[in-house]
Amino acid sequence: MAFKDLREWIDKLEKEGELKRIKAEVNWDKEIGAITRRVLNEKGPALLFENIKDHKTTRCTKLFTNGVGSYSRVAMALGLPKDTHPRNITRHFKEKFGQPVKPVIVEKGPVKENILRGSDINLFEFPVPKWHHLDGGRYIDTCCSVITRDCDTGKINAGTYRGMIAAKDKIPVLLASTQHWGHHFAKYKDMGKPMPIAVVYGWDPTLFFLSSTPVRKGSEYELTGSLRGEPVELVKCETNDLVVPAWAEIVVEGTISPDPTTFEMEGPFGEYPGYYGGMRSPKPTIKVECITHRNDPIFRGTLVGSSPGKPDESSYFTSSFAAVAWETMESVDVPGILDVWFSPIVASTNLRVRIKKMYRGHAKQVANALWGAGLANYAAKHVIVVDDDIDIHDDAAVDWAIAYRVNAAMDDIIFFPGTFGSMLDPSVPLDKRDVSKYGQGKWTRVLVDATKNWELEKQAQYGGDIYPPLATDITPEEEELIAKRWKEYGF
Repeated sequence: MAFKDLREWIDKLEKEGELKRIKAEVNWDKEIGAITRRVLNEKGPALLFENIKDHKTTRCTKLFTNGVGSYSRVAMALGLPKDTHPRNITRHFKEKFGQPVKPVIVEKGPVKENILRGSDINLFEFPVPKWHHLDGGRYIDTCCSVITRDCDTGKINAGTYRGMIAAKDKIPVLLASTQHWGHHFAKYKDMGKPMPIAVVYGWDPTLFFLSSTPVRKGSEYELTGSLRGEPVELVKCETNDLVVPAWAEIVVEGTISPDPTTFEMEGPFGEYPGYYGGMRSPKPTIKVECITHRNDPIFRGTLVGSSPGKPDESSYFTSSFAAVAWETMESVDVPGILDVWFSPIVASTNLRVRIKKMYRGHAKQVANALWGAGLANYAAKHVIVVDDDIDIHDDAAVDWAIAYRVNAAMDDIIFFPGTFGSMLDPSVPLDKRDVSKYGQGKWTRVLVDATKNWELEKQAQYGGDIYPPLATDITPEEEELIAKRWKEYGF
């Protein structure tokens, strides 16, 4: 199902009882973030704030958040039944990722209803919250799509990267060289030129899924079209050759200069691991040259960060990341992949893979395929591989496999040191997180091979299997007997 714009999505949520309008006055300074945190913890609805302090009469007066903060809302956004299991959501993503739909360019769209330049530009006219109490400022780039273009290939990338308001026309950002826009920025830096950029706020929720996922092939716009079932309508920006969704709520256009004298102070920010991350320091900065927006625009933001019992929105669409991991392994001919899953609370850090084991070393091949891929930028720090009899969506089943199928002395636990990894992971020493020096953080990755080790001795008394039968099973004959007599036993 395609949603023409954010407003159609909000209407759908309201009809389904999945939206709460907050009409009481609230403060953008920490109060909105605290409300959103409690609602997320209680697995509550999407939120539309309509009465925000200091924003009663500003250019933008409304803030929408938690739009995909449940599995049911993720399923709805994809046009699936609300009760679709996460494993089937992963399969849906994987299928759609193989069916790109080219976008179409249109002459105009609602996002062009208002065009601001020069002295009319003022980011503080938008109700951007200070989400967490120790944040370095008001973070405007949380639920957005940052659009850049490779100056050599012309390929456009859409990604979700954090950015903070430093002045009415400046947004310092956390820019890692290992990410796609980091690759683009490096080329502009080599030429000594600023990189054109556009930031999209508020549209069909499927674009947020794609912007937050390191897709391998096809552009984010093409794959968004696939998830929607119809092409994305794009309009050209006012100040550069980038293109953005015609029905978006707000678009910020500008450039990022590689000149360090243009950098602004940014950080810290409550990040996806659930801790504050990214030290306060000068960062590359978007110099805003134009803002376009709809009449009566709705700002879209999100509370970032998850810990046990305290999810965020992205906790619920790890299926998109899992689908890319699955596709990555198949692309280098790793056979027998049956299911892939990222544990929601730890985002993409811990990855589980279920396989039909075909040979010794199969699990090692899985890990090598993942660790050599671009998604490893923030993902697959720990890889757990299990046999086909283990449900990777069942924590107890995975724990059981680790407990009784892993023997570290038999190479079931493998370390891969010195790789790139998340600079936002608090387990990484501070001096190893310096993005300006290293481009990313530094991880030692771990494979936990929780499949049955084929080098164990076969047990003749149990039919030649390397593992004895499960003592927790009963025979079909016994099952039939007690089924017939169950009521007789008094149940």
